[in-house]
Amino acid sequence: MRSPTSLIFRFAENNLGRLWMGLVYLFLYIPLFFLIIFSFNSTRQDGVFTGFSLRWYQALLADSRLVEGFLLSLKVALITGTLSVVLGCFAAFVLVRYLRFTGRTLFYGLVNAPLVMPEVIIGLSLLLLMVAVQRTLGWPDRGFITIVTGHTLLGMAYATVVIQSRLSEVDRSLEEAAMDLGCRPIQVFSW
Repeated sequence: MRSPTSLIFRFAENNLGRLWMGLVYLFLYIPLFFLIIFSFNSTRQDGVFTGFSLRWYQALLADSRLVEGFLLSLKVALITGTLSVVLGCFAAFVLVRYLRFTGRTLFYGLVNAPLVMPEVIIGLSLLLLMVAVQRTLGWPDRGFITIVTGHTLLGMAYATVVIQSRLSEVDRSLEEAAMDLGCRPIQVFSW
């Protein structure tokens, strides 16, 4: 028969990690739950919940600048995500399928540079580049196009890494079999 002390130590040994993670998650998520609950508070007073109200959400929806900013963010996200995946797919395909071409090392470095460089440096570099291009060519103005360009640069790097790892696992014999059955290379790539 085991002593109660050894059972307690065994239980603690088996479940201490789970208990610790539960406490960490509580520490991280309890403020978020309070934020959600107090967003429905009827007064501005943050410390005391005085009653349920949707007036702050009505005020939020009535503010046209916030709604326009939100819609612009959605548009930037949609365009950036699409461009990042498409360009990342092309870059990954080139890096996986064409192992030898002139400038491969430079291309690989340029595609992966945003992953290791701090975003502040990338943002400042892009700003300086866009200002220089705008002074030289008169286009693009700082705004929607420059935001999409910067976000696409970062997103493409991450998409390339993920797609490249998946493409390296694809069996080349499947592509060859599709071409033997009459598919052109572009059909094999796209389907």
